[in-house]
Amino acid sequence: MYVSVHDAGAFYRFDRNRRKFVFDRQEVRKGFLQKPKFPEVVHLTDEGNHPVLFAAKGSHGLWTAPGKHKYVRIPRLYDDSGYGSPWRTWLKVEVLKASGKQPPWMQYYGKWGNPHSKCHPLSKMGLQICQFTDGPTGIPMKPHDFQCRNATG
Repeated sequence: MYVSVHDAGAFYRFDRNRRKFVFDRQEVRKGFLQKPKFPEVVHLTDEGNHPVLFAAKGSHGLWTAPGKHKYVRIPRLYDDSGYGSPWRTWLKVEVLKASGKQPPWMQYYGKWGNPHSKCHPLSKMGLQICQFTDGPTGIPMKPHDFQCRNATG
């Protein structure tokens, strides 16, 4: 499983014995100041079938635990996440075939999000470290880092 926060992300693997997703490794896509600390495990729902993830308030960050998450080596910039309204996304899964017609949102090449704001004072020197950023690029711009194994269809 992959979770993304700002310009970094983490890979987790499922440990069948522990019934949890366990941190495997992380990557920084850009920015030498990016230094998120990802939780070691991802807990499952009470039913034990789905990972519990936490969307950061006002951000595109997706974390594997609630709390205050520092993601850069600069003070005052962090993501805050917690137990809000649960989204049971597994109740409405739509599988898209790579060779089929894609919905408009899968063809979007721009950035998803609001214009950047609440920037750190060092941003005036060109570092562009802001609490709110322009958001991630559209899915077609993303590299395909891994393929689904044992996929059917």
